[in-house]
Amino acid sequence: MASSRVPQLIDAFVAALQAAPGLAGVQVVDGPLVSASTATDWVFVGYDANPEGEFNTAFTTQTWAGLGAKAKNEDIALTCAVLVQRGSTDVRACRVRTFEVFAQVEAVVRADPSLGLPPPTVCSISETTFYTEQTERGVQGRLPFTLVTSPTRI
Repeated sequence: MASSRVPQLIDAFVAALQAAPGLAGVQVVDGPLVSASTATDWVFVGYDANPEGEFNTAFTTQTWAGLGAKAKNEDIALTCAVLVQRGSTDVRACRVRTFEVFAQVEAVVRADPSLGLPPPTVCSISETTFYTEQTERGVQGRLPFTLVTSPTRI
């Protein structure tokens, strides 16, 4: 018996994003990545793309499912982010591209809210925050978001 579905959710979401035609050319990453990549468009799963942040991957709440200790219900909040780096100071172009990538992420979740996990798994995106940041490499758009599951039985 698994103690949590967090590992399965992360694997399923990464696989679904990597297979999405609308995200071709976007670097999909499991967790924080140390890389010299020159990619400009990223989706991080299990990381908010803030190198000075807390590196929180997921938050769960669990309750017993009925009497006895045979099963639990689990709610998961998975930290993710879209990061777009433009290499220029064109804030509008960066903002537009950030939300274009995010729309493709949302499309993946809407196309299969279970992300291929067993019922009663239903995922949705619950909150987002958009940051426009000037860096040494130019403007970047950072859009952390939370993927949540409805209560799932483990």
